[in-house]
Order: sequence, then C-alpha cells, then structure tokens
Amino acid sequence: MTTYATTTGKADPMNPSGPRSVLPLHAELYLLAHNDDTGALLINQQSLELGLAGALLLELAFAEHVAVGYDYDEFRRQWQPRPGRLTVCQSQATGNTLWDAAVATIGQTRRRDEQQLRAWLRSFASADLYERTRAALVTAGLLQRTRRRRLAGLITADVYLPVHYGFAVRARARIRDAVAHHAQSSRYRPTPPSDESSALCGLITVLELAEFLYDAMPVDELNTWLALVAERQNHTAITAVVQAVDAGRGDLAVAAIR
Repeated sequence: MTTYATTTGKADPMNPSGPRSVLPLHAELYLLAHNDDTGALLINQQSLELGLAGALLLELAFAEHVAVGYDYDEFRRQWQPRPGRLTVCQSQATGNTLWDAAVATIGQTRRRDEQQLRAWLRSFASADLYERTRAALVTAGLLQRTRRRRLAGLITADVYLPVHYGFAVRARARIRDAVAHHAQSSRYRPTPPSDESSALCGLITVLELAEFLYDAMPVDELNTWLALVAERQNHTAITAVVQAVDAGRGDLAVAAIR
C-alpha cells in the first residue's frame, strides 16, 4: 500500500490547514494536472504519465534509493558520472507500491547506456501509470470517485475529484514562492526552494501546465521563471529527469504525426 507522509506525519486530506502539509511530488503533479472542480485532465494523458514517471524517479533519487546520472565503479569503489544512466542504490522494499515497482523495473531495463533514463521513462509510463497513480491516490484518501450523469441521465461516467482542494492550493503557493525567491531582489523574499519544489517547477514547465496555475504573471514569463528555478537548483537528477521528460514528449509528438 502506498502511504503519503508529510513533514509532520501522515497527510490528512480533511485537514489541509495542518502545519506544513506537503504531498509527494507525483501526487502534487497529478492534482495540478487536473481541474479542481471537474476532475478533467488538463493535458494529454501520455504526457502526464511521463511526468509522473519522472516525479517518482526523482522521489527515489531524493531518498537515495536510485542514482540518476551516475554509476558505481566496483574497481575504483567510487561513483562515476554517467549521463543517462540509472543505478539502484537500495533494492529493499519501501512499503510504497509505486516506488517498489519503479525500482524493480529499473533493474529490468535492458538499456545500460546513456539512453537508459529515457527508455525507462517510456516503459514505466506506458504500464498504466496514470490509472495506478489514481488508484493509489484514491486508496490514500486524496481522491474520491463520483458518478455523474449527462444527457438527461442517459449517460453516466465516473470522475475522480480531490477530497479537498487545499493540497493543490498549497502546491501552487510553493511554486509561487519558488519563483518569487528568484524574481524578487529584496531581503524579504521567500526562502530558497526545496529540491521537491524546484523539480515540480521544472516538470510543470515541460508539461505545459503553467497556464493552469492561476498566476497573474503572463504564461511565457512564468514559464521562463519556472525553468530558471529548476536550473538554478543545480541538481543533477532534476536537470536530467526534466530534460528526459521533455524529450519524451517530443517523441510522442513525432509518433503521433507518423
């Protein structure tokens, strides 16, 4: 079962005003990629799946379960930079079903060269990742399934709505604070963004979700700042994963044309 911990304990969707309630990166990305009121997906599902795969990989990197862009040299007994490579550092079960599935599939990825990261993203994203993530959020109590009727009740459809809008609001606020830290020059600017906030900014940019952040800043300008936040974090894994997700979206566009 996937659990959702916050900086102060278990995430409580019924009490989003609790101190410092923060969801995992992939959960925030899922919520921001859907309309708060209707549950409608705001971008192409395949694109979001790539983003979710990237978010989960970054969570594993931040927790030091996986090294992104590095390989361990057994002879020299040291880590060597290897762009595009993924190395499992801890293979024991984490108790998080999505994390455990990601770690298992990294070990099964056939590519062991600079294309391993992109190959893994495509493979893991295509394995019903959208539905699996949604199911995990329902189990965790962050989403609820609602049946709606259309056309005078002749057609029914299931929609998945957030149990509380507070988590998405908090995610947007953290993104605004991350941008403000770099955009404002006064000594009262917000504290530096965390790796998670910077990664979220980068993924929002390449998935073209900035227009749905309800920010007063023009979208083009906001995208520039979001990309800058991710870049200035100077984190190898964030840079590599965001670029790979962006390239993966390009591959989807090319495949759609053929």
